[in-house]
Amino acid sequence: MSDSKNRWKSLPSWARLTMMGGAACLVTTTLLLTLDRLFPPDLHRAQAQALVLYDTTGAPLDGRVSTDGSWRLTTNRAAVDPAYLALLLRTEDRRFWWHPGVDPFSILRAAGQLVLRGHIVSGGSTLAMQTARLLTPHRHTWRGKVEDALRALQLEWRYGHAGVLDLYLSLAPEGGAIEGTAAGSLFWFGHSAAHLSPAEAALLVALPRRPAVLRPDRHPQAAQQAAALVLARAGTPVPDGLAQHFGTAHVPHDAPSVLTYLWRTGARGPVRTSLERPMQETVLRILRATPPPRLGGWAALVLRPDSSVAAWAGNAGNDCPGCAMDMVTAWRSPGSTLKPFIYALAFQRGVLAPDTILHDRATRFANYAPRNYDRVFHGSTTVRTALQQSYNLPAVRALDLIGARYFRATLQDNGVELRLPKGATPSLALALGGAGVRMLDLARLYNALAHEGLSTPPSVTEPAPDIQPTRLFSSAVARQVLGILRGTPLPNGMQDSPARSLAFKTGTSYGQRDAWAAGVQAGWTVVVWAGRPDGASSPGITGLHVAAPVMTRIMDTLPAGPDTVGTPLRALAPLAPSLQVLPEHEGPRVLSPPNGAVIESFGPDGAATPVGLEASGGAQPYRWMINNQPLATPPGLAASWQPDGPGFAHVAVVDALGRASSVTIQVH
Repeated sequence: MSDSKNRWKSLPSWARLTMMGGAACLVTTTLLLTLDRLFPPDLHRAQAQALVLYDTTGAPLDGRVSTDGSWRLTTNRAAVDPAYLALLLRTEDRRFWWHPGVDPFSILRAAGQLVLRGHIVSGGSTLAMQTARLLTPHRHTWRGKVEDALRALQLEWRYGHAGVLDLYLSLAPEGGAIEGTAAGSLFWFGHSAAHLSPAEAALLVALPRRPAVLRPDRHPQAAQQAAALVLARAGTPVPDGLAQHFGTAHVPHDAPSVLTYLWRTGARGPVRTSLERPMQETVLRILRATPPPRLGGWAALVLRPDSSVAAWAGNAGNDCPGCAMDMVTAWRSPGSTLKPFIYALAFQRGVLAPDTILHDRATRFANYAPRNYDRVFHGSTTVRTALQQSYNLPAVRALDLIGARYFRATLQDNGVELRLPKGATPSLALALGGAGVRMLDLARLYNALAHEGLSTPPSVTEPAPDIQPTRLFSSAVARQVLGILRGTPLPNGMQDSPARSLAFKTGTSYGQRDAWAAGVQAGWTVVVWAGRPDGASSPGITGLHVAAPVMTRIMDTLPAGPDTVGTPLRALAPLAPSLQVLPEHEGPRVLSPPNGAVIESFGPDGAATPVGLEASGGAQPYRWMINNQPLATPPGLAASWQPDGPGFAHVAVVDALGRASSVTIQVH
């Protein structure tokens, strides 16, 4: 110990001072880092943003306050008029870019003025100190001033000058519940803060000093005087008629459904949407001019050829139970509107063609015996006629061919969910609306017809999210289905034309609760819904006679253009014999796995993944045989088989009447 003391004393004075200073700096830095981590700045207020929607032209459409009730919008210096920034710094903090958050010259000046004159002439608060107080509001006391100073140093250290300036621009009180330069410009002048007149910039600089008494809507004279004083102190000429530069704007409420949808997705701040105000107003005007079903309402969605949403009317403002709901995102039975996609996937799998003859007659599918809407069976018909006339039995037969599980899984893989009742499994009732679907997803399906079978999620913001489309079916199949739907009979009283390009399908849900019409023309997609949002029946409504006329009226207002998938297919070869007539199947049929399938069941560790088994037709219950050995299937569970080794397997199903069907597969 004595040797250490001696060595310390033997050092020169400058060395001892340097080491002591270094140790003090290390201790101080460690202490500051610890305090910074223990007491970080509270950014909750800055992060609690309002949501304001703009249309494609940049005009405000709708808005909603933040969770703490403020019109607070994220603002950065790049989105603000440079003249405003220069005026702000000249007025509030001339040395902003030079001091570390606290300006010692301003503090000394304020203290000297207090001593000489007995009252505060000019404050010593920097923008960083004001930002600290805006983040955590408190009373103006000496203790609060000290806390603001410490926080200002911390903010500058953490976020730098530019970051602190952005925080101030987002939090500056601009009167009432309005916070931030962007919100202040929107509410008081009706435009963005990117371009401000000198008078407007001066008012936004002055308002944070006394936001309650300088509001131009309540105290216009005081607001004018404060703005003139800011301009005068900055050496800027005060314009004549200063009052005419100040107005009182407001955020309109023209897209409440989209506002709610985006709010639920977590969107905050200013959001540019794909909505066109004129088209939005036109759609609402058409809906409101058409009498809705009794105690019911309307909803509509319009997609552009680029899959963006041009108009979104979740409700038309009708007076009925539940009419404030957004029916664009509500789960409803689609009626017959899914039939085109059942046939499309049957075309894709090569089990049907548009001119295949099938039989519309009374048929029982296990315990399911569907009927046509008109209670009449039409005998032999083609797929084309069956889809155009919306016959039920042929659509159920088509779904039976491809399998309800396959149909639902294919739609799900392409971004479209079908919601089943709790505990239910996909069944043939899907063909007639036996599942819930959202209008947003239904529009996505019909939009795929206009885009050569590519499924793209509808976008409502600009720019659209970068999501790659998925292949729902081939372009040839899309053309086939569009060609069929162009021959769908129009409602009574509407003129038909051999050259028309409108392809549409209607649907009516069970119990006449929902009436649908979905159309595609020149790349545009329009979906219309009518009914009671509370789910009650509306006797007499049908998609053809209620929703289709409104859909066509909306479609008539859209810009004309070439049909992207409208060119006819070249002459097709004669149908293969297997596709000319769909044979009647009385017994069961193995749907999954298909005959000749090669299934990867064994993983690298040698463990086997069960193979799902699915059948249709015949009389249930089914019995399954694997290589002529019965398969034990617990009651109530879907049938599956776990292979015991690779190789070929013979899979057979036997119905309750002893009729059988089989396939041969290979397991790897």
